[in-house]
Amino acid sequence: MTLPSGICLDQYRTLAKDLLKQAQAAEPDAIRRIHRHHPTPEAALAAGRLRLSDCQLVIARELGYASWPKLKHDLIFRAGVAAIDAGDLRGLEALLRQYPALVHDRQRVGEWYEAGYFAGATLLHHVAGNPIRCPLPPNIADVTRLLLRQGAEPNARTLGGETTTGLLLTSQQASEAVVAVALIDLLREAGAQDALRDPEVLTAPLLNAAPATAALLVARGAALDVRHAAGLGWLDQLGDLLASESAAVRQDEALLFACFRSQEEAARVLLRHGARGDVLVQPGGITPRTALHEAAIRGHLGLVRLLLEHGADASVVEPHFGGTPADWARHGGHADIVAVLAQ
Repeated sequence: MTLPSGICLDQYRTLAKDLLKQAQAAEPDAIRRIHRHHPTPEAALAAGRLRLSDCQLVIARELGYASWPKLKHDLIFRAGVAAIDAGDLRGLEALLRQYPALVHDRQRVGEWYEAGYFAGATLLHHVAGNPIRCPLPPNIADVTRLLLRQGAEPNARTLGGETTTGLLLTSQQASEAVVAVALIDLLREAGAQDALRDPEVLTAPLLNAAPATAALLVARGAALDVRHAAGLGWLDQLGDLLASESAAVRQDEALLFACFRSQEEAARVLLRHGARGDVLVQPGGITPRTALHEAAIRGHLGLVRLLLEHGADASVVEPHFGGTPADWARHGGHADIVAVLAQ
């Protein structure tokens, strides 16, 4: 559902008042609108019985909402999101003062909110910039502090199961703006679970578009293993980690991380240590695929050639979609890679 932009709750209240006046004056268009959208139009239009609430209901139903309270909730929530996006601390604080429950409310109407990982998001979830809707404001840390101070729950999950910390870990915007770790710290201070204790904490940013966040987390003490060193392209650390026996069991997975992040030199190091590009792996719980599948769908022609030169089997079929690396390259729109794999 898409509402016209720039129209606030007060303007819809005014529209409802105008409709009431027009209907009381028996203007034909107003009467038609009430007949079309009111559940009991004859009773509502009976002499002297039409009320403002009837006209508010008509306005709401014209816009696709079941009731005026549902429209009101949507508009208030949208105003809160707009204040976050603009970094408008005064506006956001005034809104939360007027509607204290807003900080706990969830949005279930509109793009992103009805299905998927961001469905049912609270205002706090929006500070991660994930999904990307608009640029993050420069004062996003102050916005986050305000929401937490007003009672936002730092561990709240979207209906898709994501916490604000989880959204920050995978956020391209927060990574590129170098604010993800600072915001995670604010959430931890407010009682959020400590992400640094998770041995897989670096996997999420590296398997998304947030490598800067991963690098900062390592500096903060997150555990680095051979997969993460490969994804970051840190060759010295990769070499040290490969010297340990435990690294051998994750070499194939590390090769996929290198392909995911287009780290060709790291891939060369891993291939020299015996990693294979045609072994099905599942890093971070994603569906099974080989390093060759990953390089193919991402358009990394140099890596595809490198894996093939080191004996990767291009006929391996991943079990989830039933595709070969060539199928994945075709899906990604990389005709040059399809041609190379066909050979």
